[in-house]
Amino acid sequence: MVTSRRYFIASSLARLIRKDRGGNRVTEGHFPNQADRSSFVVVEGDKGSLVLLHAGPNGPTEERTEVPRAHAEALLDVTPGKLDYLLTHLTVGTRDIQIVRFVTPGPLDLISVPFESDEEARDFRPLSWFGPDVTTEVAYQNRSIALEGAPQAPDVPMSNAALNSLLDTLENRYSAPRGYTPHAPARASAEAGTGQRNAPPAAPAQANERTAQPQRGVLSRPAAPVDADLGDDDAGDDNDLNLNIEDNVIRELARSLRPQRR
Repeated sequence: MVTSRRYFIASSLARLIRKDRGGNRVTEGHFPNQADRSSFVVVEGDKGSLVLLHAGPNGPTEERTEVPRAHAEALLDVTPGKLDYLLTHLTVGTRDIQIVRFVTPGPLDLISVPFESDEEARDFRPLSWFGPDVTTEVAYQNRSIALEGAPQAPDVPMSNAALNSLLDTLENRYSAPRGYTPHAPARASAEAGTGQRNAPPAAPAQANERTAQPQRGVLSRPAAPVDADLGDDDAGDDNDLNLNIEDNVIRELARSLRPQRR
């Protein structure tokens, strides 16, 4: 059984992720609840799916059947609740992280993390760029958003450590949260990703990687002085800097990184 946890994310950070990784547009149409099941139709790209969720003793089970896109669109026309969103995938360690930007019925940015079991979901520790956990709040589930409308999007505070943690993720320099022990299948990969901090001989040289080398990935050259001014993750952990970064700062940064039209 696949389960998931959901978190808020600052809209400017979600925008920065989409700029770097793009996203796929997805449309869902939800039918009214029935006694022991619910159903909805999904259109993504040239594919369509009909999904049935059945209530069971161990939680809901999902049955997904592919249907022609034309048939899926016909089903969408008769569903009372619809939503459109942009779906962006990130790989953090060995985990798939989904950034969801709801467009219809209203703007909302969320992080969705799928798991294979409830135990795995309970053991998960979010990164510092994750916002508050809203997994148990029904209003932030797709079905509720489609049938009841999007709840008001809150302002999610950001910090220097959160921005640096996200940049590390985008540059494939994932470091597990302190005290976090991943499950056995993920341990080797997670330890490899954090080896630059945990291996005594290499740590001093690589700790200055952010200031010694040009930035890679989304921020590239223009971001190097900005990132240096904001400080390193370790500095944030030691409380040397604890700056709050406003959304408009990130928006201005994203605008400055857009290709200039000639």
